[in-house]
Amino acid sequence: MIQPTPSTAVVLPLRSLVRLLALAVACAAGLVGPARAVDSVKLRNSFAEPPRQFASAPLWVWNDLLTEQQIVDTMRDLAGQKVRQVFVHPRPGLMTPYLSEDWFRLWKIALREAERLDMNVWIYDENSYPSGFAGGFVPDAMPESRGMGLGIGEQDAPIKVDQDCIAVFRPAGDGYENITAQAKAGQELAPGKYLVASLRWAGTSGWYGDKFYVNLLTKGVTEKFLAITMDAYTRNIGDQFGRRVPGVFTDEPQIAPAGGLPWASDQIGRAHV
Repeated sequence: MIQPTPSTAVVLPLRSLVRLLALAVACAAGLVGPARAVDSVKLRNSFAEPPRQFASAPLWVWNDLLTEQQIVDTMRDLAGQKVRQVFVHPRPGLMTPYLSEDWFRLWKIALREAERLDMNVWIYDENSYPSGFAGGFVPDAMPESRGMGLGIGEQDAPIKVDQDCIAVFRPAGDGYENITAQAKAGQELAPGKYLVASLRWAGTSGWYGDKFYVNLLTKGVTEKFLAITMDAYTRNIGDQFGRRVPGVFTDEPQIAPAGGLPWASDQIGRAHV
């Protein structure tokens, strides 16, 4: 009788097992094929003369009152230095009205030159930064979009309770007692320290066109930003999307523009206070 030979167990670390499974799935899906030789000379030359999608792409600042000649001259100067793509970056000091007819007239001049010089022109989706307020158009369209945050800190009695006060807590043993209702009802509180949560509001700034930055957690704000910004680009230069305009640079959207914790007014009803 033939006796079965004990098998030798192979124990793999979990990370190695996951990698093997991923490789097996990739092979089964046809994502991994046989290795192909690479022409090292051709590869080396591509670093020296990269196609436009891999070329340097500086932020091309647009400010002041721009002219068509400035656009043409700058693009030709960049192309002469082997810079084959740019990000059009509006900045403070811009006098050409943002997203206006003149704005897109200059964009079309840039795209015409890009076609002639074989360059890419990327969209930077804000006037200044961070992305989200559309150069002040979102605050104008939605005054309720003003940036907010939730500040939490200790206060000594008597507590300042106003419309921005969200909650008041009193130390109690190892925790806190919620006395928000009593504080808002005007009841006199015993001397001592209390933990108070209050709204903070974003202030206006020249950086935001003398407007405020928005609260991206407020319902409808992101949709309004996209409608104002990207719909305008789509109407005016949408035929170049995926051609001379490869994509969009969005820059550091902020979710706590007033400091403190991120907050939105519709969170108040859901908060356990």
